Amino acid sequence: MLTEEQIKKLISANESLQVQLADANAILAAREQEIDFLSAELAESTALRSKLDGQLDEIESIRNRLGEKQQAAKGAEEREIGLQHELTEMALLNRQYSELMQDYAYLQSQFKEMQARYLDLQQRSLQLEQAASRIGELESLLENSLQERDSLKERLRILQDSNFLKEI
Repeated sequence: MLTEEQIKKLISANESLQVQLADANAILAAREQEIDFLSAELAESTALRSKLDGQLDEIESIRNRLGEKQQAAKGAEEREIGLQHELTEMALLNRQYSELMQDYAYLQSQFKEMQARYLDLQQRSLQLEQAASRIGELESLLENSLQERDSLKERLRILQDSNFLKEI
């Protein structure tokens, strides 16, 4: 068996070991608390990381949609510019059409006026032809009348001469 001194040494060593064990248990408990805290932190960090990844995916999706919207807006802007060009061209064509219609109306008025003048000239020409024909007839009648007058004068002179001679 053990001597009292050995027992005292063993008890002292046991107490020392129990203090060390208590210290080790306290350190272990502190480490377990730290592990639990770190595990909770890791879980929270993992959750945050997952949430961040989800938000990054959402941001990327928003960026893609924003890019699509920008492309659509650019396309709409180009279509708007195209439509503005078409409207400008339509306004120009409308103005040209209006001017052409005014010119057409003016030319149509001028044509009607010229047509009326032409008909008037035709009428005058016909009247002149009729007058010329009548003048020709009258000149012919006058010529015939003059010839007949001259012939009658000549006959009258001949008759007068022959009467004159008879009287003498």
